[in-house]
Amino acid sequence: MSVKGSFLRPFLILFGDILIVPFSYLAGYWIRFGYVAGFSEKFPLWFVPLIVLSYLGIFYFFDLYKLKKDSLTFSFFVKIFLSATLAAVFVSFLNYAIFLFPIGRGILVIANLILLFAAFAWRGFCYRLFKYLIRPRRVLIAGAGKAAQEIARVIRYADDDYEVLGFVDEETNNIEKSGSGEKIRMLGNADQLLSLVEEHKIDQIVFAQGEKDNPRLAQKILDARLKGIEVLDMPDMYQALEWRIPINYVDENWFLKEKSFEYPKNILIMRAKRLSDIIVSFFVLLISLPFWPIIALCIKINSRGSVFYTQKRVGQNESLFFLYKFRSMVDKAEKDEARWASENDKRITLVGKILRKLHLDELPQFWNVINGEMSLVGPRPERPEFVEELKKEIPYYSLRHFMKPGLTGWAQVNFPYASSLEDSREKLEYDLYYISHMSLLFDLRIFLKTAQKILLEKKA
Repeated sequence: MSVKGSFLRPFLILFGDILIVPFSYLAGYWIRFGYVAGFSEKFPLWFVPLIVLSYLGIFYFFDLYKLKKDSLTFSFFVKIFLSATLAAVFVSFLNYAIFLFPIGRGILVIANLILLFAAFAWRGFCYRLFKYLIRPRRVLIAGAGKAAQEIARVIRYADDDYEVLGFVDEETNNIEKSGSGEKIRMLGNADQLLSLVEEHKIDQIVFAQGEKDNPRLAQKILDARLKGIEVLDMPDMYQALEWRIPINYVDENWFLKEKSFEYPKNILIMRAKRLSDIIVSFFVLLISLPFWPIIALCIKINSRGSVFYTQKRVGQNESLFFLYKFRSMVDKAEKDEARWASENDKRITLVGKILRKLHLDELPQFWNVINGEMSLVGPRPERPEFVEELKKEIPYYSLRHFMKPGLTGWAQVNFPYASSLEDSREKLEYDLYYISHMSLLFDLRIFLKTAQKILLEKKA
């Protein structure tokens, strides 16, 4: 199988799931009743594709079609369990909505237990099969400076699909010292690039230097591209593997070229996003309202002070608004000065820890969403005091205010609390990636990963 076979990986896993899902329900029916003669009455032939599509869709949004080095761990097994459970609940409601009778708990439980272990085993088999049959993409990195060494580190540790063969620079002695401990293998200089591509059967070149810095190397890379070799800039490769924008290795010109940072963004998508914000927020407020008096009573019993906590935050275009939350800290926790919050902050009350763990303290923020000050998904709003400090220390920090802040976001599902300047820098990279790739499907993906994070990870 050629290197292009690596793109067939998710389709092979998908093909297995298409067979596993109906087989699991058929086997579950047989185990439950001892025969399969009545299966078509319980599950009509035209309904089976709907069941399969339900599982495939939810598996996709839980990232079960991209296998990584940690794909055979217990946490990955739990991820499959959550995905199968969510899909089973959806299929059960779908069945009842159409036929007005339930599937049956016995069949549902047995079928999904079979499906759970079969899906996990299938992915384990595929992972080992891919390692033997599919050759990693051979990558040559153009440049030998810090940007080149950083992308080499990312490629080596992020994905099994790639293999870094070495570096090429205009001169073979153009090597900067690396603090990462990465070994540098210089393959040659700019004039040797085309022969090196042929000799090492290079599939991809990552250009880690600007055109103005090295025009001769850029010309050789262009020649390689015209011969059919895929060429990517370092920031694009970094985004593809890390799902964030490397702000230390981009400049203003890079952002100017990015269409996603132009105003306005797609009007139809933004209107659909706003409509979904309003509908979901009204629904959540409606179903949660009966619990508000209970939450308020627990807060009052546990500590003195008001039930609600209002705080000035920075919104879209750096406008200011008041964010609402159920109070989870002691009263007047920041009477002296604004302080970073941390996972094990001593100012958090006992009830506050429970509210934060269940994310119930954020329920009042749905009112901010209805008011149009926030969105369901976006960069988390920061305090003005912190924003002014971070703008001075972190380049391009103001770009995160290009969109409305959100209740959850891409940075939140990929990174814990930001309790330092370096944490904020890394979270900014995720926020800018979200702004650059924002879509309704991406928002849905973030929602599912948020639910997954709440269920799988310990929260303070």
